[in-house]
Amino acid sequence: MTMTVTLLLILFALLALIFFVLRGVAAIRTGTDEATLAAQMRSVDLEAFRNLADPDEEAFLRNSLSAKEFRTVQRLRLRAAIEYLAAVSHNAAMLVQLGQAARRSSNVQIAEAAQTLVDNALILRLYATLAICKLCVRFLRPEARLQAAGILDRYQRVTEGALRLGRLQYPGRAPLLSRTL
Repeated sequence: MTMTVTLLLILFALLALIFFVLRGVAAIRTGTDEATLAAQMRSVDLEAFRNLADPDEEAFLRNSLSAKEFRTVQRLRLRAAIEYLAAVSHNAAMLVQLGQAARRSSNVQIAEAAQTLVDNALILRLYATLAICKLCVRFLRPEARLQAAGILDRYQRVTEGALRLGRLQYPGRAPLLSRTL
């Protein structure tokens, strides 16, 4: 019985990973401009996400609530964390598109910044996808610990890279992405 559940969970995680990779490849193939990408970005409240990933907050809830109440609250927290990670993954795909377009620039600084953005955004997307798979598995066992701090830090670095690229490409104006990231 336990082996069957484990195999089903692994199969589900692999299918989710394949789904997100295929969506990423499709997103990369369709190029677009900064204004369109900015409109497609999803808002990510990093402070709220940090709160969901905070082990001290989770420990407080674990100690303050009954086991049944904790599982209920933790499932709600996991659902919210999955939504944030899906937004991070989506935004990373959009930033890959932005970087892909800018890599063709004749300005060496812009091309290098774009390549760095693409590399970091692809890694972020992979990490976010893997974290979503882990959280989907954790949804069945809310007692397990949530650890997403690395993704939050990487997301912050990727968004800073996107803003740097925007400043290099358009030095006379604030990047459109700064309002959405």
